[in-house]
Amino acid sequence: MNEYRILIPGSLVVLLACGFTACDRKANEADIQAQVATQLQAKAADDRVALLEQQVADMKTGKAKAGVSGDQEAINQMSTAHLRALDRQLADARQRATERRKEAETLAATPANQRPRYTTVEVPSGTRITVRMAAELATDKDQAGDPWSGTLSEDVLVGNTVAWSAGTTVSGVVAQSTPAGRLSSGKGGLGIRLTTVGRNGVDAGTYMVVGDTRGKRDAKFIGGTAAIGALVGLLTDKNNQGDHALGGAAAGALAGTALAASTADTVIRIPISHSVTFSLTAPEQVSIR
Repeated sequence: MNEYRILIPGSLVVLLACGFTACDRKANEADIQAQVATQLQAKAADDRVALLEQQVADMKTGKAKAGVSGDQEAINQMSTAHLRALDRQLADARQRATERRKEAETLAATPANQRPRYTTVEVPSGTRITVRMAAELATDKDQAGDPWSGTLSEDVLVGNTVAWSAGTTVSGVVAQSTPAGRLSSGKGGLGIRLTTVGRNGVDAGTYMVVGDTRGKRDAKFIGGTAAIGALVGLLTDKNNQGDHALGGAAAGALAGTALAASTADTVIRIPISHSVTFSLTAPEQVSIR
């Protein structure tokens, strides 16, 4: 009987010791994951800056326009707008990269028992992100390089995990703003890029509303980095054959309902509260606390 009484406490000690060891191991694994994720996010932010710097350099030297054919005046006009948008993106990306590096340094210097606990998920390339516009954008008041903002219309899921919840703040930049009839094709366009979701910088293509002076409006989605050739092909082709220039970018696949003008109008708009869908063109690491 005495041996039996002694055995129970001894077993509990072993179980408790194993439990604490397992908890410590899990805590250490979570801590390592947090550090690695923070470092990866800092590197991704720096890589995005380097990519934008190269794109800006290519625009300024004319390399990005090499091989682009069509109305030279339209190409120059759209290239100037494209460069303004890239400059704004680059400034914002540099700021985010600085913040990410500081976060990684701060986490590394924080005692392990005081570090925040969170998990990291990778939102894959091709994930759709639907946003609700916080304010109207229009070609008579918004120019390339101007910022815009909104919120997520719905959760962004990775499996059963919510990477970004509905209502998360998003922001972006106006990529093109040309009133209808301004180009030789008779068209104009209002294009926007999504550049941030919550605290994450993202690459998510360009949403473009193309229109003419008769009030016709067609919404297009341009995947990838929206090279100037794709934009020129979309806006300067009179017969709507320019989609071939998008390089397999699935023009219109995510655009949704076209935005028809109520009357013939040169102004092209994206209304307040309008839902716009983008698609990630590169995976993004998201930390969830």
